[in-house]
Amino acid sequence: MTYASSLASVSRIPVSYVVITLDYCSLTFGVGACTATASDKCYNTYPTCRDKANFDLTTTEYRFTSANAPLPFKNGERPYIKSITYLPTEIKDSLTVSSRIQIEFYDEDDTDIGIDPYLSDRTSVQGTFWKKLLARNTNWKGRIVKHYEGFSDLAEEFFTQKFVGAIDNITLKKGVVRIDVVDLLQSLDDTNIPEELDLCLATDITAVATSITLDGTDVASLDASAGFIRVDDEIIYYGSRNVDTKILSSVLRGRFGTTAATHDEDTSVQEVRYFAPASGFDHLQTILTYCGIDAGYVDSAGIDAERDLDIGDDEVDLSAIISKPTSAKTLFFELVDLLNCKAWVGEDLKITVKRNFPNYPSRAYTTFTDDANIIQGSTQVDLNKKSRISRVSIYWDRIAEGEDDNIDDYNRLDMGVDAEAESVNEYNEIAPKVIYCRWLRFGYDTEEAMKSFVKTQALRLVGQSRDPMPIISFWVELKDSDIKTGSFVKLTTDELQDKDGNDLTSAVFQVIRRQQKKNHIELDLLRITPKKYLIIAPAAYDAKDYDTATETEREYGAISEADTDMANGDPGYRIY
Repeated sequence: MTYASSLASVSRIPVSYVVITLDYCSLTFGVGACTATASDKCYNTYPTCRDKANFDLTTTEYRFTSANAPLPFKNGERPYIKSITYLPTEIKDSLTVSSRIQIEFYDEDDTDIGIDPYLSDRTSVQGTFWKKLLARNTNWKGRIVKHYEGFSDLAEEFFTQKFVGAIDNITLKKGVVRIDVVDLLQSLDDTNIPEELDLCLATDITAVATSITLDGTDVASLDASAGFIRVDDEIIYYGSRNVDTKILSSVLRGRFGTTAATHDEDTSVQEVRYFAPASGFDHLQTILTYCGIDAGYVDSAGIDAERDLDIGDDEVDLSAIISKPTSAKTLFFELVDLLNCKAWVGEDLKITVKRNFPNYPSRAYTTFTDDANIIQGSTQVDLNKKSRISRVSIYWDRIAEGEDDNIDDYNRLDMGVDAEAESVNEYNEIAPKVIYCRWLRFGYDTEEAMKSFVKTQALRLVGQSRDPMPIISFWVELKDSDIKTGSFVKLTTDELQDKDGNDLTSAVFQVIRRQQKKNHIELDLLRITPKKYLIIAPAAYDAKDYDTATETEREYGAISEADTDMANGDPGYRIY
């Protein structure tokens, strides 16, 4: 019996299944490497550990199923799940609204059987399951939760996984525990790059010192072979570090344009994270790895494909010097924005990154129409005026020790402006977007390439958003459940019309929000600009007239009428 066959069955009992992974020590109290001798034994968790120096981190899983699930349970899971509420992701250009689930569990008195490894050594057992578990695992934030769905006649290995995320918050109320779980993109907000460390100078140093002695508990957290630190406004390179002596050796002073200077004993020392010049898509994956995101939850092949796409124009490498703790989520979405992409966690539970292209070779489309798909009376249209952009300002080439949003710390400003869109004959207002870019600076690529990339990116952002793109919301039946977040749709509907009063026909939209309810699916679709990019076609494609070209051929730009509107009124192509 599989999930799909059970789903098709008339008689089935749905079951929710949740696995929570918490930290655990692999050692046995007072045995081998564990030197603890206290009479009050631990619970094999770090907050209760009696020998923290030898704590050996591993993990353990706690399993739960629906409170109304039929007995018997297969793997010792506890029937505590009261309800699960799902809040879906919403794709946005600059900062995606992450999905989350809220899981409510019943709490009850518990005997600690199967939970406490030293139960036989306790003089008494009391308390409830959840209150004890949380007291023993006060470091629960950020730990992984997986949610599965299945049916009572299925073995658990055949349940389908619906969500994976990290614990964000826990509340207790009258015998019920609610756990808020955010998706893996939101969990990036819990990690800083670089981390804030307990480090300072052990002695005064001169402007020419070539070794530095540190004080503090986090010397071992610095990169072992080589790396960078910041002291006051100076960035310093070191070639090696010794954990025992706390000495940094082979030191080079005044890196990345900063000035070597004297520094006093006890001055704070901050690790600096240097992203060497590379593709921005590679940096995205580096950030995810740094945050401990399991590779199985990253669409690495898809991100690589976006990086390697032949768009007819070379992109410059990106590089950054992060000299103070910064949220990994901030850095990730700065790159997404600069690369003109969208990022989200798809229904396949993978972190996905895609370029904002109105057309894309080999892209799959789903066809939706009022008559065949949309539930009558469910439609609503937001003309989405706030989506319009008439000018983009990109501040870049920031000084290494500068502040993120202080324009005086940037050496360059480039702009892309659509003056006609701002004119009195069109929108008669400025719709600005400002990007503070730490990922581009002079020195590692040619000045011409840098300037060209920044200017072109600004114009691309303006070009695709000069006009507001409507959002249409509607419901579809469960028969259309194959539609996924991020999918592209060719929509025919009478809810929007063209200038001649004709119904919108086969217009391209992207699904930016999808929420499945019991008997229908609620969708939000964003209109994609009809102005296509001219993408270089394979040699096998001959230039053709637009009217006779196939849909696949129209995704490329090998069309004779580029640069102007097409004979049928469709907008012409623009050079990417």
